[in-house]
Amino acid sequence: MKRLVRYGLWVFVMGFTFTLPTFAQKKWGRSEQIESIKVAFITSKLDLTTEEAQKFWPVYNNYTTEFLELLKKRREARYNKNSDPNETISADILYESKMLELKKKYRKLYAKAIPPQKILALYRAESEFREHLYKQLNNRRKAVD
Repeated sequence: MKRLVRYGLWVFVMGFTFTLPTFAQKKWGRSEQIESIKVAFITSKLDLTTEEAQKFWPVYNNYTTEFLELLKKRREARYNKNSDPNETISADILYESKMLELKKKYRKLYAKAIPPQKILALYRAESEFREHLYKQLNNRRKAVD
């Protein structure tokens, strides 16, 4: 049964993978579509039990929200044309340290929901997903050129 669920998730992720270029061509809802693909990808890699999933996903969603807010503020500070370069550098370092603190905070919260092996699998899955997404985007750009 576990193999069947894993296989079903794998088929689901691969289905989304091959339709990613189609999603990327549409201007609306791109981030939501990519996020849903990411969730499916992480789900397949972590092999969460029902109980683990119920505890993990709310924590992960909160982390994602907080991380994206920090990233947005960092970009705003970085590309503020009216600020002094030294202030920009200091702000960038400040946001880097805030992101690190956020990761430490959520590492502890993840530990309450899933075992350490699955936390490590999460970090690997996020990295693999980013690499996969970059490759898809690069392939798309090469096809346009």
